[in-house]
Amino acid sequence: MGDRQKIPTHLVRFRPDEIEAEAKEGENLLNVAVTYGVHIDAACGGAGACGKCQVQVEGKVESVKSEFLPETGQKNRVLACRTIVKGPCTVVVPESTRVSGMLPGWGSAKHGVRHRQTGLDVESRLLDCGLKPLMEKIHVQVPPADQQPGITDRFRMFGALDKRLDNLDRSMDISLLNKMPKVLREQNGSVTVTLLRRQLQVPHLSQSLPTVNDIEAGDTSGEFYALAFDIGTTSVWAEWLDLNTGKALAAAADYNDQIRFGADVINRIIACKRGGGLESVQGAVVETMNRLIEQMAEKSGLSPSRISYVTAAGNTAMTHIMLGIDPEYIRMAPFVPAARFMPPVSARTIGLNLPPTALVFTLPLVSAWVGGDIVSGVLVSGINREEKMTLFLDMGTNAEVVLGNKEFLVSASCSAGPAFEGGGIYHGVRAMAGAVEDFHLNAPDATPMVLTIGQKKARGICGSGLINTIAGLSMAGVLLPNGKFVDDGSISRLHRKENEQEYVLVEAENSATGYDITLTSADVENLLRAKSAIYAGISTLLAEMDMKTTDIEQVLIAGSFGQSLNIDRAIMIGLLPDLPPERFRFIGNSSLMGARLVAQCVDGMGESDQVAQRMTYIDLGASPRFMDEYMAGMFLPHTDMNLFPSVARMQADQKGGRT
Repeated sequence: MGDRQKIPTHLVRFRPDEIEAEAKEGENLLNVAVTYGVHIDAACGGAGACGKCQVQVEGKVESVKSEFLPETGQKNRVLACRTIVKGPCTVVVPESTRVSGMLPGWGSAKHGVRHRQTGLDVESRLLDCGLKPLMEKIHVQVPPADQQPGITDRFRMFGALDKRLDNLDRSMDISLLNKMPKVLREQNGSVTVTLLRRQLQVPHLSQSLPTVNDIEAGDTSGEFYALAFDIGTTSVWAEWLDLNTGKALAAAADYNDQIRFGADVINRIIACKRGGGLESVQGAVVETMNRLIEQMAEKSGLSPSRISYVTAAGNTAMTHIMLGIDPEYIRMAPFVPAARFMPPVSARTIGLNLPPTALVFTLPLVSAWVGGDIVSGVLVSGINREEKMTLFLDMGTNAEVVLGNKEFLVSASCSAGPAFEGGGIYHGVRAMAGAVEDFHLNAPDATPMVLTIGQKKARGICGSGLINTIAGLSMAGVLLPNGKFVDDGSISRLHRKENEQEYVLVEAENSATGYDITLTSADVENLLRAKSAIYAGISTLLAEMDMKTTDIEQVLIAGSFGQSLNIDRAIMIGLLPDLPPERFRFIGNSSLMGARLVAQCVDGMGESDQVAQRMTYIDLGASPRFMDEYMAGMFLPHTDMNLFPSVARMQADQKGGRT
C-alpha cells in the first residue's frame, strides 16, 4: 500500500481576533480564515477578482501577485485568496477587510475544528487481511505429449498443477478446453494457469465457478491485475490493482453516464422500462467503466488484456442495472431484489472491454435499499468486529444508516433527495470549480463572506455550501427556527421575489454567471426535508434498539460528500447528532476501499457475505415513529433543543454578544 507522507501543519495567528488556527502546509490562507471563522471580505468567493481580502502577513507564506492588489505602500500586504501557508505566520486583518466583525462564538477553536478530524486509516484493514487475491496465477511446466503417450492434455496439465497444489478440484470451462491444446504447445508446455483461490469458502461463488479460469502460454505470473469499482449513482470510481504487490497502480473517476436518465435511482429504474430500456441504461454505466479503464491503462502503461477479474460495489439498483438484471421490482412493494448474493459474470457479457476470461464479482446486498456499497463500508471500517457502538453514515441522494458493532448491525435507507448534490436548489450545482462551499456571516449587517471551490468566481451553491450557508444564517437569526427568513426590512441582502424571499450570497458583478447567486425560501425548505429525513432515520434506528444518542461512541461518515462536510454546521442545522468532536471520523470512499479489499483478500469476500447476512434492514416507511421524528426535525436544528445542547449554548453566546 506504500507509506503515505504526512503533510506538516503550522500555527497561524489571526489579529485582532486573537484566533489561533492550525493550517496544513500549502493550504490557502482564505480557506484557513473561513474554517476558523475569521471574517474577511471576499465578495468574489476567493477568485482573486475583487481585491477586497487584503491582509498583512508576517511569517512563512507564498503569495501570487494580483492586478487587484493596489499599491498601498504597506509592507507584506497580500490577498488572502492568493496566498498559501508555508510555515508559522501571523495575519493582521485590517478594519477595511474585516467589515464589521464576526458572529459571537462562531470562530472559537472549539467551533472550527470538527470537520478537520482525520479519517480512519482504512488501508490498515488491507494490511490486516493480508494479500490473498480471489484468484492465483501459477506457472508450471507441462510434459510434452510424446513423453506421456496416451495421456490427454488436460490430465497432463492438472498433473503438473498437482505437484504445486494439494487436493485440487479439476474443473474447467469448455471454452478453456478448446483453448488449452494450442496454448500447451506454444512454448513447449510452459504455461501460467489462473485458478480460483481454494480458500474462497463462499457457496454462491465457489459452487458456481470452475477451478481453472484461464491458461496462458509462458510465465505471466508477474502480470497479475484486477480492477476495483465503486458504482455510484452520481459518479463511478476505479482503481487498477497489482495483485502481486497489493498496490494501486492507477485510479480514475468520472460522472456516471446514467445521469442522462435521471439524477436518482427511481428515475433510472423507470427509464429501464422506456424506449431503449434496460439495455440503454446498463450500457451507460458500462460506457463509464470502459472510459475509466482506458484512462487507467494510459496512466499505468498496462494493457486491459492483462486483467484477471473485477470487483464492484454499488447500491442495489446500480448493481442490478450494471449486471443487466431488471430492477423494476426494487421500487415496487414489497421491494424485493432479484438476489442478494449475485453470481460472478463474464466482463465481456456485460460489455466491459476486458478479456473473455475476466470475471466480475459484486459485493452482496442487504435489501432493496441497502446495497453492496454499504456492506463494503461496514467491511472496510471493521465496525462488525468492534466493541464500540458505531453509527455509519453514507449521505447522498439516498442516505444509508447503519447502527451497531460486533454484536448486531441494523440498517435503514433515508430518501434525502438531491439537495446535498445541488439538486432542487435554485442556484444549486455539483461540487465543481466556482461552487460556493463555505460561508460566514458578518453579524451586525448580515454581509456574507463566501468561499468557492478552486477560488473561482461563484457559479452556484453545492451541498456543503448549502449546509454552511443555512447554518450561518440560522445562527445569526436571519433564518428563524421554522426555516423562514426574518421579514423586518433590516437586512439589505434579503429580497422578496414573486412569492418568496431570497438572500443574496454573491452579487451579480462578482459572480461568474452575471446574475445574483441567491438562497431562496424553497431552497431552505428542501434542505430541511433532506436533513430531517437523515436525522429521523438515525433517531428511529436508535429507538428500535432502545438506545439514545449518547450511546453512540463513534460516527463514521463515508463518501465524497461526507469528506467535505463541516461537522459543526451539520450539527447546527440538525443533520447530525450533537456529540463531542472526537467521536466523528471521515473514512472517504469506503465503497471503493471495500471493493479493493475483497479483490486483494479472499477472506474479505467471505466476511462481506457474513456482514450482509448479519445486517437487519428496518423499513422506515413502515415505521410510525419515523414520520413523527421527521416532522420534529423540520426545524433548525430541531423542535427538541435538549437534543442539541451545544447549539443552544452557541445561541445563548450569540444573544449575549448582541446585548
